[in-house]
Amino acid sequence: MKIAVVTGGAQGIGKGITQALLTQGWRVAVLDQDAEAVRDLSDELPTDKLIAIRADVASERDVEKAFDKITAWQKTTGEAKGMDLLVSNAGLATPISGPVEKLELKKWQAWQDSHVTGAFLMVRAAVPLLRQRKGAIVIMASTRAIQSEPDTEAYAAAKGALCAMTHALAISLGPDIRVNAVLPGWIETRP
Repeated sequence: MKIAVVTGGAQGIGKGITQALLTQGWRVAVLDQDAEAVRDLSDELPTDKLIAIRADVASERDVEKAFDKITAWQKTTGEAKGMDLLVSNAGLATPISGPVEKLELKKWQAWQDSHVTGAFLMVRAAVPLLRQRKGAIVIMASTRAIQSEPDTEAYAAAKGALCAMTHALAISLGPDIRVNAVLPGWIETRP
């Protein structure tokens, strides 16, 4: 059975990806920083094909613990080791940071950590498992990487970095692991 890990998978675009993969018969491990969203997802989609884990992808420790849980979950099914897909979708969704001259370094860093550092930590942890199944990585960037709006410097920089990282990863990991970025524009995800 195919196995995917989706970060930021308990809400928004990530939740839609999670639902689509489950519908197609995949086993899905979801990581999301929002504990309430993780509980709600588990309640809404009660299936043994889903494990929802509260984790901050920008935390090395959280990522390591999450992969330990995923490995244990996988062992309970007797499935072969490995992973087929990593969808790196987590990151601060609000793009507006205010005027650049008032943007605090701490807030700038929060955008970079949630998007870029989180993607790096997830990819680093997933690559050994993806190699076993010749899997794929999808990194969720944004049209903001190439077409910005006022007062979005931190978000745009993070999404631009994800595009550059995707290109480098594709060269480094291919052809065994495919790596692509998706650059959605504005998408309404709430009913």
